[in-house]
Amino acid sequence: MSKITWKVVLLSVCLLLLAVLLFYQRPVSSYKRVEIVDKFYTPNRKEVPVATGVKTKRKIKLAPTTTKPYCAMEFSNGKTLSMDCDTYLNYSIGENVKIKYRGNRLIDIRRKE
Repeated sequence: MSKITWKVVLLSVCLLLLAVLLFYQRPVSSYKRVEIVDKFYTPNRKEVPVATGVKTKRKIKLAPTTTKPYCAMEFSNGKTLSMDCDTYLNYSIGENVKIKYRGNRLIDIRRKE
């Protein structure tokens, strides 16, 4: 009888541990809900990457990259993030989106559902 008791206790502990790992270790979503305030583009890639705002006509400097054209967006949380221009064209000023970023580089952007 004691073998069965130990097996039941061990099974209960394993199930409890599994439940804790499943429900309390869920990754927290790192997406931020923001609105696009302004978009920046670089008219000439050969020079120093200075981007001009579409709405405000403000000029900002972007970190140089060799692989993709320079574009950026300013969001309602105060961040101005650089991105590739293909992504830049898919979104418009005033649109609500979810963003994930690291430093000043946009990692992922999604439309808010």
